[in-house]
Amino acid sequence: MEFTEAKNLVSALANGTDPVTGEILPAKSPYNEPTVIRALFTVLNSSNGKATRKSPEEKMEENLAAGRPRNAGLPWTDDLRVELAEKFQGGTTLQELARHFERTNGAILSELARQGLVDRPGASEMR
Repeated sequence: MEFTEAKNLVSALANGTDPVTGEILPAKSPYNEPTVIRALFTVLNSSNGKATRKSPEEKMEENLAAGRPRNAGLPWTDDLRVELAEKFQGGTTLQELARHFERTNGAILSELARQGLVDRPGASEMR
């Protein structure tokens, strides 16, 4: 079954209609219970027409196509966090860190702040 077809079936149920016959569901139907209706609409709204999330590789391609650093918006791994801390404590500048990790200056500052290595993101005393 295609995602769009499944979404249409759930939408019909959420709107109180039998998705097979098109008839209005009986008042005593579980699909007419307010909590069930809210749950169905929650599922419909959370999908936003997308069946799956983008892979990290797809996100990287999208970033490059949009002119952003390759790793913008991607999560930090534990190994990358350790490497960032070591390079920062070794004197590597913010711009060099951003180039090396292929992230924005703001992402570098935010991660350094999370690690307690700078007072706050955007600190003017940064190199």
